[in-house]
Amino acid sequence: MALSIRWRLTVWNTLALAFVLLAFAVAIYGLLARALYDQLDRRLLGGLRELEQDRRLDADTAARVRHWVYELHEHEGVFAVVFGPGGEVRDRTEQLAADSVLATPPAVSGEPRLHDAAVPILGRQRVLEGQLPAGSEVLTVVLMAPLEEVDRELARLLAALATAVPVALGLSAGLGYVLARKALAPVDQLRRQTREITADRLDRRLPVVNPGDELGALARTINEMIGRLETSFAEIRRFTADASHELRTPLTAIRTETEVALTKPSVPPETQHLLGSILEECERLTRLTDQLLALSREDAGVARLARESVELTALVEGVVENMRQLAEAKGLRLHIDTRAAVRVQGDDARLRQVFYNLLDNSIKYTPEGGTVEVRVASHGGAAVVTVSDTGIGIPAEHQPRVFDRFYRVDKARSREMGGTGLGLSIVKHLAEGMGATVSVESELGRGTRFTLTVPPGLEHA
Repeated sequence: MALSIRWRLTVWNTLALAFVLLAFAVAIYGLLARALYDQLDRRLLGGLRELEQDRRLDADTAARVRHWVYELHEHEGVFAVVFGPGGEVRDRTEQLAADSVLATPPAVSGEPRLHDAAVPILGRQRVLEGQLPAGSEVLTVVLMAPLEEVDRELARLLAALATAVPVALGLSAGLGYVLARKALAPVDQLRRQTREITADRLDRRLPVVNPGDELGALARTINEMIGRLETSFAEIRRFTADASHELRTPLTAIRTETEVALTKPSVPPETQHLLGSILEECERLTRLTDQLLALSREDAGVARLARESVELTALVEGVVENMRQLAEAKGLRLHIDTRAAVRVQGDDARLRQVFYNLLDNSIKYTPEGGTVEVRVASHGGAAVVTVSDTGIGIPAEHQPRVFDRFYRVDKARSREMGGTGLGLSIVKHLAEGMGATVSVESELGRGTRFTLTVPPGLEHA
């Protein structure tokens, strides 16, 4: 799953800070370690230089070395071992165990050598190995200072860093998320405002709060795009309305002339059959043109919406009676169940058109011997009208789109039954224009139920 920009910014900022903190922690650890080691090395080198600078060393080597070994341990806590030219131990710190003394002197040449070593009994030590001229001979000196305190200080620092770095990362991640959320809040607001702009609300524009920043530029770009869409939609609606209006006259003329031709007895049967097909197609085109013109008028806002008290139960009963002949001609049973006399505030003509289209759809797609039932009821202050049938049903994957314009589940069958793909679209458009909602439930092979719900604000008779 892809992360949102908010989380990506938080992760990126946290990773960047983690890199910086780790680099800082490594630098601090390294600097402290170097400082502690330098301090220890200066003690060891200072002890060696002190013996080198002893002016009486050449005259009384043994006594001066013994005194130096004693003072070095007494005041500096440094263990010392002095080897003679032959590798024998000339002197060593009394407190130094024999197992901690090297069996042979280290090979040293040139400058003193400093290194860490694990010395038996003593543990980790900082070791200095160097040569010391004393009269006519050269002594080998080994000095050892414990690293226990250095290791303890570094362990404390490491523990502090191991605690501080995760805490700092956690706090920075939380703060980074809050800042990212605050920074992207205008984007979220822009998204919500953009979602509210639909094909029916192209006259709306997004507010440009900060014209100089990136979000302001994005809002301006979206507004420009909406403007272009509004112009295109207006042109399409105008063209549809004009085309539908202009088609009505020639279609009427064709239908009239065809009907006149069919009444003439001299027309051969083959020609009558062709004229009948022409008349059927003409009627289908006329119905399609009327529906397109109605939708265009609705889209353009030309059709005026009446707000009047409508006896919904009586209106539905009237529509059902008008459609009964069509249902019976197809061999269907048409029932109506009115549980209450319900009044609503709405448009009488539009409500009639809604129910005519719903009933026409149910009758059209219900096989012979089936049933179409209409129910009018009131639930929770809302008027609810359901139109149910035992027809062929609608597959689940097609149900979300049955209210789209020109959408037909089975195009071949819809055309055969005279469907235009606009009836349910008109139903949805008219219902929403009155503040009502329409929904569909269907099971393939068992039937379909359409439900029109008019929200509260209705009157009960």
